[in-house]
Amino acid sequence: MPIFRPFTRWLSRSLANQLLFTYVLLIMFALGIVSFWALRTMQSEKVDDLRNSMEVAAVHLALEIDNDLGLDSELATNRIQAATDRHANRFGYAITVVTADGHVIADSGPRNLHEGENIRSEQEINDALAGIEAIVQKHVPQTHTNWLYVAYPVRSAGQTNGVIRVGVPLTDINQRLNRDLIIFLEIIFATLIVTILISLWLARRLTRPLTNMGESAKKIAKSGDISVFVPVERNDEIGEMALSFNQMIGRLREEERLRQEFIANASHELKTPTMAIGSVVEALQAGAVEDPDLRYQFLHSLENLVERQSNLLRDLLDIAKLDGGVEKEWKEEVNVQELAQVAVEQVRPQAAKKQVAVSNETNIDGLVVYGNGIRLQRAIVNLLTNAINHTPVSGTVKLATRIIEPDKVEIMISDTGSGIDPADLPHIFERFYRGDKARTRTAGGTGLGLAITREIIARHHGTIDVDSIPGQGSTFTIRLPAKVKTAAS
Repeated sequence: MPIFRPFTRWLSRSLANQLLFTYVLLIMFALGIVSFWALRTMQSEKVDDLRNSMEVAAVHLALEIDNDLGLDSELATNRIQAATDRHANRFGYAITVVTADGHVIADSGPRNLHEGENIRSEQEINDALAGIEAIVQKHVPQTHTNWLYVAYPVRSAGQTNGVIRVGVPLTDINQRLNRDLIIFLEIIFATLIVTILISLWLARRLTRPLTNMGESAKKIAKSGDISVFVPVERNDEIGEMALSFNQMIGRLREEERLRQEFIANASHELKTPTMAIGSVVEALQAGAVEDPDLRYQFLHSLENLVERQSNLLRDLLDIAKLDGGVEKEWKEEVNVQELAQVAVEQVRPQAAKKQVAVSNETNIDGLVVYGNGIRLQRAIVNLLTNAINHTPVSGTVKLATRIIEPDKVEIMISDTGSGIDPADLPHIFERFYRGDKARTRTAGGTGLGLAITREIIARHHGTIDVDSIPGQGSTFTIRLPAKVKTAAS
């Protein structure tokens, strides 16, 4: 409805408003129930107290007029009237004395108002004359109000000689309850104000970290600025969320740093051979093509430069494919022995150029892993190529395979190269990370090979670790789920 639209907009504007409204609603509901119960209890207690007081007034009067009520004389009647007036003034009640035949003999009201009137037909009088104390509430037409009556039988020698009826208008009770209600409403109003202030403070306190995170997220989305952390002021779930948000920001910063570093490296890697290719082409056009020795030298350089660019572009495409998940699920059977043999043969020419010996110590025919053979071969070739690049002349590179569990195989690539600096070990599998940048650039690396390798191994539900001693060499260990295929299977 249109009338509720402003409230709905206010409520949906923030979580703090929703929490405030919820707190106030719950407190008001609880106060309403408690107030209703308290008022009902107080009303019942006041009626009980009033009834007991009226019974006491009737008993006191009965003790005083007991003897006179049985006498049929004007003097006795006067004494009864005097006692009735006295007790009525003392207790503040309307008192009527009725004889055994139902006639009014005394009344605290105006004189002669009920004198001689027979009220035996009234319910409370009839019950009291039968010896039963009666308590009733009824409307009195003469006063246009509701009254509470207590009719008390007066007994003598085992017989009921009369009835003392004590009455009070219920307007007195209602006035007292109204005063109590006003006090309750004042308490409820004051409690509601305090509740709103406390709820507002609590709601703001609970939502402040969320608001800060929201503002930081908006700032990042608009400007890309990830320089601001959210203050962590709590130890509960919201504090943990703020801490996680800060950790995410820290991770984004690191990723941004690596991305910028990679862009700088990739730009340099692409720019340098491109400019060199241009220089070679210019030299060939200038006449170097006529000299056989120069022509061979320039064409060989051109070949190396093109290969270097191709490797970089291939790595970038592989990273994009792995990240995009565009490849289908890998479920083909890959023979581990054949995989190792093909990978080693692929790097032999490179090892021969560097005069590095490459050996393959795999002899577990029939062992298979499930995945993508081309990708697994790429991962192992990456490791073998790195080992060759970082191993000096006359060094050795070895590939070994063994079964470490009934359903797991371990592939180790070790070398006698320069090793890896301990400071670089925790980061070598990170994308775009290049430890010794000068050495890596000389070796033709892009900083993506190990990251690609780890991603391929992870896609095959495996793990990869490295142990390295600077100056003595490194050992990369791949562990993959595997299965031994027999002739029957």
